[in-house]
Amino acid sequence: MGGDSLYADFVGADTKSVCTSALIAGMILGQIVGGSLGDWLGRHKAIAFVMAIQTIGSMGSATMTHQSLEQFIFLDIFRQLAAWRFLLGFGCGGIYPLAAVISAESASNGSGNDRAKLVALTFSMQGVGFLAVPLTACMLLFVLGERSDFTWRLLLGLGCVPGMYLGFVRWSKFRNDSAEETNPQESLLDNSDNPLSLPSLNQTSNTADISSTNISILQHVKAEDSLLKKLMGTAFIWFHFDVLFYGNTLFAPVVLKSALGEAETVFDTAADTLLIALLSLPGYFVSIFAVGKLSPKFIQAQGFLFMSILYLIIGFTFDDLSQTKDLLLFIYASTFFFSNFGPNTTTFMLPSMIFSPGCRSTMNGICAASGKAGALFGSIIFIPVSDAIGNATVMLICAGVSLFSLAITLWVIPSEVGTETYCVGDDEQLEEVQED
Repeated sequence: MGGDSLYADFVGADTKSVCTSALIAGMILGQIVGGSLGDWLGRHKAIAFVMAIQTIGSMGSATMTHQSLEQFIFLDIFRQLAAWRFLLGFGCGGIYPLAAVISAESASNGSGNDRAKLVALTFSMQGVGFLAVPLTACMLLFVLGERSDFTWRLLLGLGCVPGMYLGFVRWSKFRNDSAEETNPQESLLDNSDNPLSLPSLNQTSNTADISSTNISILQHVKAEDSLLKKLMGTAFIWFHFDVLFYGNTLFAPVVLKSALGEAETVFDTAADTLLIALLSLPGYFVSIFAVGKLSPKFIQAQGFLFMSILYLIIGFTFDDLSQTKDLLLFIYASTFFFSNFGPNTTTFMLPSMIFSPGCRSTMNGICAASGKAGALFGSIIFIPVSDAIGNATVMLICAGVSLFSLAITLWVIPSEVGTETYCVGDDEQLEEVQED
């Protein structure tokens, strides 16, 4: 954001970092709080709450004032944006663990295989979202232009659509449930023996609200078998992977500049982001088809293995690859493919499968927050370290981190996770917690 910015008067040296840090800080807090609310209030009440926060954050981001309003709130437009993005991050962060847990507990027969497939399918929508954002941005920029105030406002405001849709669906269900209570005979005729009917908000299902009044969440955590080993295989690995993944994303402009030239306009930046999203997308869908045929442990291990090989290739041949633009772009894109067909999917999946129901949502939130802390760490150190020791050396360090994460994966994650036989007391314990 330079002097030609729409809001150049408000741009400072720390503007971008404040906005980015606010979003990540909000996500970390939201993941911890949202995960805990899932075990305390129940999955559905918790996700409705965090999605409401996310909707408010999106709407606030899109409707900020042009003026600084210093006489009222002492915040210029970018610090207003940082405040709204913190709120947005809190809501999005809370959705993260809850979406994984609800998906895992929605499996029809409760087998590890079915749960893994559902979670992988849910997570693949992240790839669709990553594609939709730059695609929408390119369309808005093409129609409205880079100087239009409405371009970025519409782009940020569209983030409230999922929350508003969820609110509409829940309100519709609430009205239907109220009508069924008024006419119980009609409700019985409408819903009995109908395998396609959805459970009402007052009924329980595998994804019903789960909260325990007799046993605290902390007691469930203390009673968790092999807790430290499970945290090593989830939170610890997630931290290291997100250092790589988000650092790799931050590193994308360096690679794209070498391969495609420097982005000179906002549209160029959006187009480059769209290219990365397109290159990343296949890995998500390969994961969907692979889960059930391959265990999550194997998918994660092979992902780290191929990532380490690719980082080594880039590290040892970076200068030569910079002269071979197509090959550099292909190899760099392959790191995203094996991230998504690998630890990016499995780190999201594993916490919802290996922790017991009483603390599953809480532990999922802690693991997700650990990953986001790794993302923050990676985003802070990647550029300064690359400036200090060179791009090639950074890639070699990434290879080392990948190999270390591979070793931890092979050591601590059970091979039977995600198979038909794997179960963490789910069916019986889930029913017990539902009844409390």
